[in-house]
Amino acid sequence: MHRILKRQIKRSFGERVVMPPKWAALIKSISDTYTHFDEDRALLNRSFDLSSKEFLEKSRHLEKIRIKVEKQAQNLAFQVARRTKDLNKRITELEDARKAMTNLLEDFEEKQNALAQAKVKDEALLASIGEGVVATDQDGKVIIINRIAENLLGFAQEELMEKFFIQTVSLEDATGNQITAMQRPIILALTSKTTTTTTTTTCYFVRKDKTKFPTAITATPVLLNAKIIGAIIVFRDITKEKEIEKLRIDFLSLASHQLRTPLSGTKWLIETIQRGVTGELNSKQKDYLNNIYQINERMIKLVSDMLNVLMLEGGVSVIKKQKVSVPKLFAELFLMMESVLRSKKIALRNAFKNKKEFFVLADFQVLRSILECFVSNAINYSPNGGEVVLDAEENSAAAVFSVKDSGIGIPRAEQKRMFERFYRASNAKNLKPDGTGLGLYIASMLAKKIAGEIFFESTEGKGSVFYLRVPKH
Repeated sequence: MHRILKRQIKRSFGERVVMPPKWAALIKSISDTYTHFDEDRALLNRSFDLSSKEFLEKSRHLEKIRIKVEKQAQNLAFQVARRTKDLNKRITELEDARKAMTNLLEDFEEKQNALAQAKVKDEALLASIGEGVVATDQDGKVIIINRIAENLLGFAQEELMEKFFIQTVSLEDATGNQITAMQRPIILALTSKTTTTTTTTTCYFVRKDKTKFPTAITATPVLLNAKIIGAIIVFRDITKEKEIEKLRIDFLSLASHQLRTPLSGTKWLIETIQRGVTGELNSKQKDYLNNIYQINERMIKLVSDMLNVLMLEGGVSVIKKQKVSVPKLFAELFLMMESVLRSKKIALRNAFKNKKEFFVLADFQVLRSILECFVSNAINYSPNGGEVVLDAEENSAAAVFSVKDSGIGIPRAEQKRMFERFYRASNAKNLKPDGTGLGLYIASMLAKKIAGEIFFESTEGKGSVFYLRVPKH
């Protein structure tokens, strides 16, 4: 019997109770039930103990997983925060880049608009230029031509663009001969190593219809980073200028005869009277006649100077290149100035006398005229009894002539204007009022004709030194 059942029976019926037989099966059944209950409870307890242990193990395992997950979550959150920060930074950079690109695009559009406007202005300026303009690339192909050039040459723009200019448009000299390619101004500009501008005035462009016109051409190379990338020629029709030049030459020819002839005749008549051919003269008559003679001489000098200026400015004079001996040049100058030197009691000293002879390749008459002007001025503006020194030096490149005097000198403030036409220094006008102011102007123009250069040194009251530098070759 089960102990619980037995205890309950004893509690209810006493210690000595005897169970009736008919209760035996029931009591056994109840006892078995208690026994099974105990077994089930023990099994349940064991199961519960086992489940609790597993639960604890599972709980610990889950806690570990939770901690791990939390760490992973924290790490993930950190990574996400960092990535978010980097992403935000990248977004900011991209936004800045977008703004910068927008600004660049706006600037580019502005510059494009500015370039378009500049192009329109350039085209308008090019079209408004009163002379023909043609620009070529470095090979000589036309890339720009203005309307005036089209009209002058008789070619339409499309007939010249991207064509070799020298092959399309012919150029002839004054005699009608074709000017060779290497002599064409545009080729000279393209083959130049400097920014030299070539100007030509003695050639004729042949139009599309084979007629031709005289032209003045200026060709200039176009440089980029010291490299020639093309050339520009500017030209104009000088037909009217040629006609005017012919009228000028005719006038000079007429003036040289009509003005000089009566003055020379007057001079001859005065000299005849002075020699007493028409009778003896008293002292008063001689003075009057001498004054008339001096006035006539000044008129002859003025006319001669003015005609020389007109001829030089008009390019009428012809320059010769010849081998000039310096000693012979000086000897002729001394002969020409001998009478003037005696009248003013001026000594002309040849400082070159004991030096070695050398030669200059130039026009003898031009050299003599320039030095004659220097010597004449030195004599006129030096006191009686003074000295004028004539000298020359040479180096490998040039010869330098000099004329030194001890005269009135030139005021510093007026020295820059000494080679202007009709200009005379104030002290020179006071000393010699009848000068023309053309001597040094003519001398400077003559010097340019022989590729020479004139310069001077002067101190007022102490004298001057005038120099002429002439290339030897």
